[in-house]
Amino acid sequence: MNKEYEYSFKVKDIKEFVKYCDLNKYEKKEEYLQTRILYKNGGPIMARVTENIYNDRSEKVLNFKDDNLNDKDLKISRESKDLIINDENQEFVESLIEMLNLTKKKILKRKRYIYEKNNVKFEIDEYIEPVMNVVAIEGLKEEVDAVYKELEEIINHNKID
Repeated sequence: MNKEYEYSFKVKDIKEFVKYCDLNKYEKKEEYLQTRILYKNGGPIMARVTENIYNDRSEKVLNFKDDNLNDKDLKISRESKDLIINDENQEFVESLIEMLNLTKKKILKRKRYIYEKNNVKFEIDEYIEPVMNVVAIEGLKEEVDAVYKELEEIINHNKID
């Protein structure tokens, strides 16, 4: 199980954050479309079935994460390892979600850009459905805190509450 240390916030525009990554020599690792279905049952955990659509392939995964419902930028949560969904285990995944009494709560569609440098990763999302933009900065606490502090003025100027 992973423990995720992440700042995540809605922004008016992602351009300043992409520019920051480029100017500070973050490596653009990926750019892809993503559809994520969130399953919940009112408890502290949610299931996520995510389909990532790359240029040459697609991949569908199941994982579980703490259902962090607060409005704070900093989120520390547990996240399970991914299970790659294929024809052989699709029925098992569906029965597991049903067995855990999880129901479909939300479908998210977005274009995701991932930038990385050292132990910091930016996930910059342009949502198609619902329409919004979200920036997440995750990684090791000390490094993520330093990047967040460095970006604080840009964040405060672009952030949507």
